[in-house]
Amino acid sequence: MSTLPKYMTIYTDLKQKINTDFYKINEKIPTGDDLAIEYDCSKLTVKKAIDLLVKEGMVIRRRGSGTFIKGKSTNGGAIALGPTSGLISTVGKEHITSKTYQFSIEKPSDEIAEKLEIRDNGYVYKIIRVRYVNHAPYSVEHTYMPLSVIIGLEPKHLENSIYNYIREELGFKMQRAHVWVRGDKVTVEDCKLLDVDKDTFIMEVEKIAHLEDGRIFEYSLTRHDYQNFVFETVFVQN
Repeated sequence: MSTLPKYMTIYTDLKQKINTDFYKINEKIPTGDDLAIEYDCSKLTVKKAIDLLVKEGMVIRRRGSGTFIKGKSTNGGAIALGPTSGLISTVGKEHITSKTYQFSIEKPSDEIAEKLEIRDNGYVYKIIRVRYVNHAPYSVEHTYMPLSVIIGLEPKHLENSIYNYIREELGFKMQRAHVWVRGDKVTVEDCKLLDVDKDTFIMEVEKIAHLEDGRIFEYSLTRHDYQNFVFETVFVQN
């Protein structure tokens, strides 16, 4: 069961619908009454969710007319990714392509085993792939997942969303992620795979992700050209 407050669940769903053109720019969204019925909640809960979208500049209220879509992300041409969001769920499947450079099963290094809390000679999937948004290089992903947790992962799953495979086919729920964001110097691999020059500044996201039952299912390092990178989160006071 989700640990997010109801209004945050609604906020996240509406935001995704805006970012994936379910609701288009300048379109009027359903009324508070209609959304309350759709999400099975009170109008006050809907209002709290929409208030967050108003603060982010994604929707605008017009007195006597309703609430309208003002824009997708407030981050210019960049894409805002949250701690547990996947690229497809944020941008939309039709805009994303992937190219896999490595997909192997191997014994992890001591460092990776420690990150994933692997013991007793466990093995991991090692995945290196480049993600493209509208055919332009967006990120290089180095991902490690334990075989004992993520069962049956195949190369075909890497072409779309690994997270969708985990949710829809394995039936797992993702609960939380510990994320570190840092700047770094460009590497030879970055230059080649992201098609950037040697003076480009790189943003790196390190992530350890947990399932609802507490098991770690992913350790990853994702590298972005700084010009195309925004990391987004929302802090909620309980």
